[in-house]
Amino acid sequence: MSILFEQQTTILVVGLIGAAIIAGCLVQTGKKVFIPVFFLWIALAACASLLEMTVVTPTEEVRDSVQYFGSALQSNDKERVLAVISDIRPEMKRRASYILDTVTLETVSIKNPIEVIFFDPQKTHCHAKFNVVVFGRLKSGVYSGGDRFAAFLVLDLIKEDDGKWRVAGYETYDPRGEQAGKLVEPI
Repeated sequence: MSILFEQQTTILVVGLIGAAIIAGCLVQTGKKVFIPVFFLWIALAACASLLEMTVVTPTEEVRDSVQYFGSALQSNDKERVLAVISDIRPEMKRRASYILDTVTLETVSIKNPIEVIFFDPQKTHCHAKFNVVVFGRLKSGVYSGGDRFAAFLVLDLIKEDDGKWRVAGYETYDPRGEQAGKLVEPI
């Protein structure tokens, strides 16, 4: 059932197909009983579409969080980046702090689709898998050009007590996916 509330496309396609079938029945039979059925079907599809907009599923929360993580990285705001990393991983926070002290990130482009896999029925622990392209340059000025880093990223996310999703781990792979092998990070 929650798959219906993750994207409007499914609801709109079913609504359009149903409306076409009802309109076809009206044209073929000429019975006026199909006119209110047609408008009722359109109203039902519209209500379902509006309902989809208001319902936020756990998968949508994770996808929104991943986009927020990308914008936090691109802002080069160390406090904002460290806030998205879980407190259970202090070594990851130190590494992120070091990287942000060393590199200026100009663009962080997260490519859709973002695949979300939950590991528990309460939906508080998951992996988010997606391709990302990062363009940045060293702050030291030793190398004047920028460099592009593309990877298939697997984020280990946990939903903490405050209701926010935070990064608890990550792995980088060749942009072709996990089966292509792990990447060595440039910094």
